[in-house]
Amino acid sequence: MKFPLTWLKELVDFEDTLEGLSDKLTFAGLEVEQIETIGGTFDGVVVGEITAVEPHPNADKLRLCTVEYGSDETMRVVCGAPNVAVGGKHPFAPVGTTLPGGFTLKKAKIRGEVSMGMLCAKDELGLGNDHAGLMELDATTAPGTPLADLLPKPESVFELEITPNRPDCLSIIGIAREVAAIYGSTLKLPTIELNESDEPAESLITVSVEDAERCPRYTARVLKNATVGPSPDWMKTRLEACGIRSINNLVDITNYVLLETGHPLHAFDHTLLKNGKIIVRRAEQGEKFTTLDETERELTTEMLVIADPEKAVALAGVMGGANTEIKDNTSTVLLESAAFSQSGIRHTAKTLGLSTDSSYRFQRGINTDSVEWASRRAAALMNELAGATVCAGVIDAYPAPKTKTKITVQWANICKLIGLEIPAEKMLHIFQTLEIAVIENDDLGATLEIPTFRDDLTREVDIIEEIARMNGVDKIPEKLPIAQIIGGTHDDRTRAISTCRRNLAGLGAREILNYTLVNHPLLDLFGKNDDREELPHPISADQSVLRTSLIPQMIESLGRNKSRQINQAVFFEIGRTFTQGSVQTEKVCLGVMGTPGRAALDSQRANSEEETFLWLKGLVINLLTAQKVAKIKFQTLENAPAFQEGRALKIMSGKIQLGVIGLINSKARKNWRLNDPIASAELDLEPLLSNVWKTGTVQEVPLYPSMERDYAFIVDEAVQHQEILKAINGGAPAELEKIELFDLFRGKGIEKGQKSMAYKFIFRSRKKTLTDDKVNKYHEAIGKRVSKATGATIREG
Repeated sequence: MKFPLTWLKELVDFEDTLEGLSDKLTFAGLEVEQIETIGGTFDGVVVGEITAVEPHPNADKLRLCTVEYGSDETMRVVCGAPNVAVGGKHPFAPVGTTLPGGFTLKKAKIRGEVSMGMLCAKDELGLGNDHAGLMELDATTAPGTPLADLLPKPESVFELEITPNRPDCLSIIGIAREVAAIYGSTLKLPTIELNESDEPAESLITVSVEDAERCPRYTARVLKNATVGPSPDWMKTRLEACGIRSINNLVDITNYVLLETGHPLHAFDHTLLKNGKIIVRRAEQGEKFTTLDETERELTTEMLVIADPEKAVALAGVMGGANTEIKDNTSTVLLESAAFSQSGIRHTAKTLGLSTDSSYRFQRGINTDSVEWASRRAAALMNELAGATVCAGVIDAYPAPKTKTKITVQWANICKLIGLEIPAEKMLHIFQTLEIAVIENDDLGATLEIPTFRDDLTREVDIIEEIARMNGVDKIPEKLPIAQIIGGTHDDRTRAISTCRRNLAGLGAREILNYTLVNHPLLDLFGKNDDREELPHPISADQSVLRTSLIPQMIESLGRNKSRQINQAVFFEIGRTFTQGSVQTEKVCLGVMGTPGRAALDSQRANSEEETFLWLKGLVINLLTAQKVAKIKFQTLENAPAFQEGRALKIMSGKIQLGVIGLINSKARKNWRLNDPIASAELDLEPLLSNVWKTGTVQEVPLYPSMERDYAFIVDEAVQHQEILKAINGGAPAELEKIELFDLFRGKGIEKGQKSMAYKFIFRSRKKTLTDDKVNKYHEAIGKRVSKATGATIREG
């Protein structure tokens, strides 16, 4: 947020140095990034009149200009500005003049022609960033007049870093309100004298809001007989000091009020609106719309538009349309001042890659209550500066007026948290300066009513922060932190989490850490849901929602590593996920990319889905075993959008679901150009911690030898490993010690739609040595049970 100091001093009286004001603003939470001086004494720069223009013999885009500048002689200057013309009057800096920035002009030869000075654009004089052409001066000004006589004195311009929770300070009034509180002064709002005609606005315009959730308030005024022309110099100067280029008086007024109040406004040419009707609606899927920057954009149903009965006329809260823009012949204006939902504008701006001063403010939130005040302010200025006649009344669609938040505070809590004794009388005075109303007040505390422009104040701790910064954070005494020992407590959970981390590292996984803040497009790659917790004042669109799962960032991390030629990795993350209501769940997530389990000599062989999935499944089983989780099994998982269809399982411990595991869907993989299979698993952390410190049972070392057998079952593709295990265990003898799936094959010798699954069986008796005949009987019985349950045939050879 940039603002000139003279504008601030119109709204609040205070006396201080630039450094003093900068320090006070910074300590109050409004960090001053820089203070620059616009303008100067312009020593040596005078008004120059172009008396002749000739083409440059060696350059098509350059001209040879003869300049009269109040001396007995004229000067010849080489110039490439597009607005060079005979009779034009512009700032002229002769040879020897030092321009802002320390550059001293010398006699120069440009493409073979001598140039004895410079005709100047605004940016060359330190008067902004405009380099579109020469700075144009009043045609009645005499050549040779010092430029300093025509321009205001040098202006100090502050640039502040406004945190996302303070959208009220994205306006000069908001900053003036803070300065008034800091210096104990009074805010002086501009007076509005609105002279309206007898013709009612409602006879010329109707408004229909179809999506009140996305547009909680919409106001429209009509102004007739406006004359489009240049803005007065004082307005141009202020806009340019704030980084906004002057266009014409009507558009400039909307920008000026935006800077003044923080409320974006838009002016439509009323005659270009079909039937004088405004409809606030969702865009149609694939609807095409050309914005003011002459760019055609394709819209989605998630975007809000302002429309008439035939067409969209503005991209709500972001940018107006080329089909209703203010032109030189515009005389009747529809003035829009509205409030739009933060998340909706954030999505539109992010999706279209279109960031504007309006979208920046709407994304952070505006004060819905003062929308109409901003409209009145702009209408009054249009009446004053463009001669517009303001039609009577305003169309104001505001179905659910905003209610003020009430917060109860305790004096003792405030002093305890700040670490400083502050008298209650001083706190009450601070509330008054911040325009926070005190409803009730006693010796213990107070009940406060928060002004609608301070949406960031919702809890007692927010009020405590206000007291601390207004009292002065530099006054808070330094204290050493105190650790309190609480008897009867233990750190078993912390040690259990450390054990889980060590076990994961021991399995070859590397830990990653991600922010808990993500964005909707990232989460949408893994499935859409309505259970997300959005931030009311996000830092950016990329960090606007709390994550509902660790898997999206896990795949993003694997993708970023892949883009840096890391072809195989095993990562894990332990962190919190969130659902609506800020319900937190701690989870552990694993991700596998490439072939981390292969030997180096075998690393070039193509990777398969089965290999990636089974490697991760093995890691999960080993982790759960190390964490002493019992009765591990896997079950089919349906409707899991994060994973490929039919490639996901539930991870179970008995009847309790611990998490999910699967192969990531192709859409998410393509987003990071991950062409090979990627597997990920996510588990609740708590079940992994509950048994870590339990002592396991000890079994005697077997005295008798084991015997091995194997089967290769040919089954249909739909048959799963769990079905075969269920059939095996359905009548398994006590001597069956271990079952292991060691091969999965499709190809030569196996019919299409079938697969071969090879199992190893280990038999052992705790009482005696088994005979071949006994083991063969057990083995044959297993084959029969599997064949009966699944329709399997035994693969020979």
